[in-house]
Amino acid sequence: MMMMKKKPLFLALMISFFIISNVNSQSPSSESCSSGPLTLQSPLPFNTSSLHCVSIWDSQSFILRYGQGEPNVWNFMLSAPNTNGYIAIGFSPDGNMFRSRAVVGWVAGDGTTYMRKYYLAGQSPNQVIIESSYDLGLRLGNLSSVVLQSNRIYMAFQVISDTTPTPHLLYAVGPAGWLPSGTNLQLSKHEDKVSTTINYATGHCENAFLICFVYPCD
Repeated sequence: MMMMKKKPLFLALMISFFIISNVNSQSPSSESCSSGPLTLQSPLPFNTSSLHCVSIWDSQSFILRYGQGEPNVWNFMLSAPNTNGYIAIGFSPDGNMFRSRAVVGWVAGDGTTYMRKYYLAGQSPNQVIIESSYDLGLRLGNLSSVVLQSNRIYMAFQVISDTTPTPHLLYAVGPAGWLPSGTNLQLSKHEDKVSTTINYATGHCENAFLICFVYPCD
């Protein structure tokens, strides 16, 4: 009789474990490069199936996909959880914030998606300015898109370059509830940031050092 009473409890525990595991597998931070081909409800401007995939910043669940589409065209897609803040990838000449150019994406409260390119001329807010996509410092292609799905932001864009893009890539996430605003879409101080160096041929990435993305480090 005691064994018969334990079976319903055991089954209930197993069902609860399955439900919890299934919910966790669908969380925005659960995406990985090994989870199979990326499928989004909204079309992307280029095919992502052949792109290299790198888990670039584990603590923020940042995933970078990239690849050379044409001799002078590089395709990039950065994905990260939507925390009601911006996500950013910076292309730096030497791993520092100064003189780097950042592609920044976010989703407004009404669901409108945004992507802008900024030039980081210095550490004060007024030195972080929106720059034309066609500026030769970092020339972006015409194909770009920001998609929100399963509470993750997917930011896809192209870099036009006759040479391999700089390997010094910076990443930042903005504070929750503080989206770029004003006529100049001024960025707020980052919530977290990291600087990396990537080998485009192998996908190997190293965390170089902490960086200041918009403001001086604390």
